[in-house]
Amino acid sequence: MERTKCLIMRGLSRRSVLAAGAALPLLSPRSVFAQGKPVLDIGLGPDVDTLDPHKSTTIVAGQLFIELWEGLTSFAADGTIVPGVAERWETSTDGLTWTFHLRGDAKWSDGTPVTADDFVFAWRRAVTPSTLLGLPEWIAPIKNALPILQQGKDPATLGVTALDDRTLVVTLEHPKPDLTVYTAYWILSPLHRASMIKHGGSFAQPGKLVSNGPFMLSVAVPQSHYALTANPHFHAAASVAVAGVNYHVTEDLQTELKRFRAGELDATKEVPPTQLDWARTNLADSLRLAYRASTFFLVPNLTKAPWKDNPDLCVALSMAIDRKVIVEKITKGGELPAFSMTPEGLVGYTPPKPDWADLPAADRIARARALFAKAGYGPDNPLSLELLYNTNELNRQVAVAVAAMWQQTLGVKTSLSNQEFKIVVSRMKEHTFQDIVRITWAVGLVTEYLNLLRSRANTVGPGYINPALDRAMEAVDQSVTLEEFHAKLAAAEKIAIQDMPMIPVMRQSSRRLVSPPLKGWVDNPLDLHSARYLSRP
Repeated sequence: MERTKCLIMRGLSRRSVLAAGAALPLLSPRSVFAQGKPVLDIGLGPDVDTLDPHKSTTIVAGQLFIELWEGLTSFAADGTIVPGVAERWETSTDGLTWTFHLRGDAKWSDGTPVTADDFVFAWRRAVTPSTLLGLPEWIAPIKNALPILQQGKDPATLGVTALDDRTLVVTLEHPKPDLTVYTAYWILSPLHRASMIKHGGSFAQPGKLVSNGPFMLSVAVPQSHYALTANPHFHAAASVAVAGVNYHVTEDLQTELKRFRAGELDATKEVPPTQLDWARTNLADSLRLAYRASTFFLVPNLTKAPWKDNPDLCVALSMAIDRKVIVEKITKGGELPAFSMTPEGLVGYTPPKPDWADLPAADRIARARALFAKAGYGPDNPLSLELLYNTNELNRQVAVAVAAMWQQTLGVKTSLSNQEFKIVVSRMKEHTFQDIVRITWAVGLVTEYLNLLRSRANTVGPGYINPALDRAMEAVDQSVTLEEFHAKLAAAEKIAIQDMPMIPVMRQSSRRLVSPPLKGWVDNPLDLHSARYLSRP
């Protein structure tokens, strides 16, 4: 029986689809059109943790958020920042006040105007403690955000004001030259007040969600797919060349590859590591490998023994990892060794490396063993640990390699454990993982890697508490010039890499298969690709 593949067809019976007539034609695979435009099918990766942009703590959900919402600024196809709901803005001389002027044709998916007050409403909701904001550091630059979140200050005191429907004034705690990068992310997007009040906690469901991005949510099937329909009220709707896009949850990379080869996907989220060489030969016209601003971390649980107050142990384990072997012999997809928390290339920042990073292997291993012994471990007192990772072939390969390196160099006995992405994220947030958990942090906000290590971090961080790091990051916050910012951020980075509270392993690459007929796909360091820029015959 011919496979039906249309965005709005998901969840509908064959009879109801046929009854829809010309509006929803039942066509052959890879030829499905709605209103004369194609519907795309793209791999999402693991399932999202939530569709509430304030509660999410994962970058995976960001792919859906950039389709459903648009902030004051937005991401272009190449990942650079462009105007979004705001058509222009200006800043005060001291950098503490930003005035955003909203475009007149910005509308919600129900056709009502997007106003400055929608941003005020959304941002106040974000900082209201009962919201349980997933990534509070992303809104921390806004005046009074942290006092509201942590000390119960009135959300009405947040530094955001609507002067009129099209003018939004934002007041900051400290200068933030890259504020327009923050405003492109979903936490600072607007929310539709009427539907939020009507539906409460269930607002982010198909049939209830009113959004302002290029697409609307039509179907949400956890662990399966999310179907989005083009938003006819989006201000740039005329430039959107597709009728919709189905994002498919894809934790099994081999299955995803099979679906791509069968013509069921226009683009994958990843390429199985074991099939990368094969893809280079057999799918060369589809294979896309590109640098991704990210850090693949192994994160110790610093809230419990033996990791708490034992930086020597963390540094020893970090030293024992041969990163060059991992990226050149194991992953082989253009990944780069990582020795710092923050990736290279964000707002021109080059992070420092620890003094042992370029040592000959024998010297590095000798130092690792000395620190391991100082931490209380060795042949007479071997360390056993559990390494938890979300189910993924690449993660497994790296985990196996790291475990072997720890065993060979330090005699560490590592038990590997894998669970689905949602569970791993939950266990990390609650610090209920046993020893070490694997995460990738991939975001274009340069300070948000070290912000994970601030004492005030209460979500994705490892439970690190170091007043020196806190003071260093406070100094970063007060930077006025970019040169000063880079210098102070590097100083904070040096404190972090001395303790290794999160062990950086590599900068992951974006490794995807993109069907040649799919046009408009631009490789970018954020690995975010909105379907608003894509097209297919």
